[in-house]
Amino acid sequence: MKVARMISRGALLLPLLGGCGDDGDAPPNMLPTASASGTDTGNGAGSTDTGTPDDTGTTEGGGGPSFPTTYRFDCVDIIDVGDSDGDGVADGNSIQATLLENTWASDIDNFKLNIMLTVRERDDAAGTATIAIGSGIGTGLDDQCVEPSTASMAYQASYDPDAAQWQPGGDGCAEPAAGAGFGGTYTFELGASDTIYIYAQDDDGTTFNCVPGGAAPNAVPLHAISATVTVDANDQISAGELSGCLLESEAQGLCSCLGECMGGSNPGCEGCPDGSTPLSTLLGGVMPTDNCTTIMGATAFDLRVGFTTRRLPVDEPAVCGG
Repeated sequence: MKVARMISRGALLLPLLGGCGDDGDAPPNMLPTASASGTDTGNGAGSTDTGTPDDTGTTEGGGGPSFPTTYRFDCVDIIDVGDSDGDGVADGNSIQATLLENTWASDIDNFKLNIMLTVRERDDAAGTATIAIGSGIGTGLDDQCVEPSTASMAYQASYDPDAAQWQPGGDGCAEPAAGAGFGGTYTFELGASDTIYIYAQDDDGTTFNCVPGGAAPNAVPLHAISATVTVDANDQISAGELSGCLLESEAQGLCSCLGECMGGSNPGCEGCPDGSTPLSTLLGGVMPTDNCTTIMGATAFDLRVGFTTRRLPVDEPAVCGG
């Protein structure tokens, strides 16, 4: 994210998805505010190193890529989240976004937030693919397992081997591809009834998101996800853009920690880790958007992020505890 782009729809996710770094005098588990002199945003969006793993993923004899193949998000750039000015249109102008994006980047770099995209099957001639999305638990690229509540069903996607829509970019994770040379592109669009859960936890296993009473997974629920993902010619790295919707009612029912889960219990978060605060409280300055409200048929927030991924050394991580 560029410094001028202050918030994005992803800001919404950030408190949900991961912990937040310290901001001087800001109290524990409260969103910090920027001073008049501005905020140091650092690199902003996680590692953009595009080196490739040793495993090329080709079948014996060079017969092409093998499947399943799983990619982990290693850079996320918040573009839009909710509405900051009351016009109902998603924008990137809320001050918390930049601060939250840096936190998300830290959680990704420290393997506290592991969003994974698996391509289970692909038919280049037919232009089709089957994909799944989940959240991993692990300390590195080679020990990830899928958190059970986030293991998604398989979804259909299209694939164009000759269309390069995105490529890794140095100032925002993904940028429009400069020509057709980077690779092929997956496109998928899920419905309002399809839910993808994004899970994150601290090093000691403490969940950063919690639903009091256990009525739903301790993870951020996203609906109506759509994405375009361009993979390189060796199927090792990818870049893309993803959008989705978060219901206001689910933000009200989800309790989140910023940084460590520490401090006292907050009303509405009984049974959750100490310091958990209702997500709707953390998002106080972010308003719903017309687009996702129409899609969901209920008050909701838009989210849009750019991202890059790196292929894992295993084909498809097993479900944790399975």
